[in-house]
Amino acid sequence: MEKPEESCMSGAALRFPVSRRAALGGLAGLGAMTLFGCGGGGSSDEASSSSSSGSSSSSSSSSSPWVWASAGTSTTATVPTLADFVEVIGSGTVAYAFHASATSSTTDPLTGVTSDTSSSATLVSYFMGKYLVTNANWMAFCNAMGSSYYPSTSRTAGQYWYGGTYPSGKETHPVFFVSYTAAQAYCAWLSTQISGHDFYVPTEGEWEYAALGSNTGYSFPWGAAAGISYSSTTGSLSTVFNSNAVCAQYVLNSSGLSTLTYDDDSVVTTLSDGTTALTKDTAPLTSVLSMNSSGGVTGWQYDSDTNKTWADFANSDQFHDLVYLYGGYTTGVGTYESGKSWCGCYDMAGNAFEWTSTLNTATNGLEAGSQVNCVKGGSWYATSASGKSSGRGEGRSASGAYHSVGFRVAARAK
Repeated sequence: MEKPEESCMSGAALRFPVSRRAALGGLAGLGAMTLFGCGGGGSSDEASSSSSSGSSSSSSSSSSPWVWASAGTSTTATVPTLADFVEVIGSGTVAYAFHASATSSTTDPLTGVTSDTSSSATLVSYFMGKYLVTNANWMAFCNAMGSSYYPSTSRTAGQYWYGGTYPSGKETHPVFFVSYTAAQAYCAWLSTQISGHDFYVPTEGEWEYAALGSNTGYSFPWGAAAGISYSSTTGSLSTVFNSNAVCAQYVLNSSGLSTLTYDDDSVVTTLSDGTTALTKDTAPLTSVLSMNSSGGVTGWQYDSDTNKTWADFANSDQFHDLVYLYGGYTTGVGTYESGKSWCGCYDMAGNAFEWTSTLNTATNGLEAGSQVNCVKGGSWYATSASGKSSGRGEGRSASGAYHSVGFRVAARAK
């Protein structure tokens, strides 16, 4: 499974090579979305139609392409209720066979029993959160438990969550830069807020079953294929989930950007031909980023030894601001009605990778070969292929905090 390079904040560590500049990284109730340039990312408000129109090529801030630059900040806090959860298995057990094999083991978050879950998992009755944990949910937790749980970006002035606020308009967007251990603390707190249930970070088996159920031919909650289509002529994108194609569509068609900048970047020095030097640390947008008819993005990130000098989007100053200041190109949880799973869970492909309690031996990225917590589902930053709910082998360190990893909560009745 393909995964773009991702950034982490765990102490001072970054997932980019040290020599490389550290670029990090609700529309609700819609079906298949056809995007014609919805300005600067999904809003937190409910939309009434399945397409977004408006071809304005500038954001509401003259100096930034991102709508949140002029939106202010929010401290809205929302505590979930039991209505935000769906019963996945009502009684008995389910023997779930994973769609792919991976070296993994799961210690049940409530019973403490450890089992080999490399190819299958035995599931008992449980509930799953319909939605990813949002900024507003996390704010309620921080209000109760203290500022030490603010996302790791909050320590630097002006950045995402600095001072205990997040970008206005992102109340219902997934929270990022929170570790697995912080997610566990959130679940423990939520268990004190909703009676009669124990809340916890789901196992990989529970997560994948809630996403795919008994649909053995599915890779995504809705079927076997991503189903993305893009027209370079009209700039319209049709999709039922938030992958990097959604951000690329906006950048190419509605951001107002004509160039990308790489100020004081000693590594990114040429266009993608590997020879044409950048002009004053800038590159024409159309020479960097493009997208094919199925939503495949070229120029999103170059990070190998052979192409790391090439201008890409993920090392631009604009991307740096998107991630560090605004928490990524997310959409409100529940945006894609046609993308929800068989049992009613949203965003189980795209928007945010999700923590699970299962440990696996990673087969991809910098974690390859290490035992880490499995993450599932792809994100706003990842390719459509990485959004496969059936995908296995992705993992992150439990203490790390990442620009595209969030989580949802599972529950069992006491």
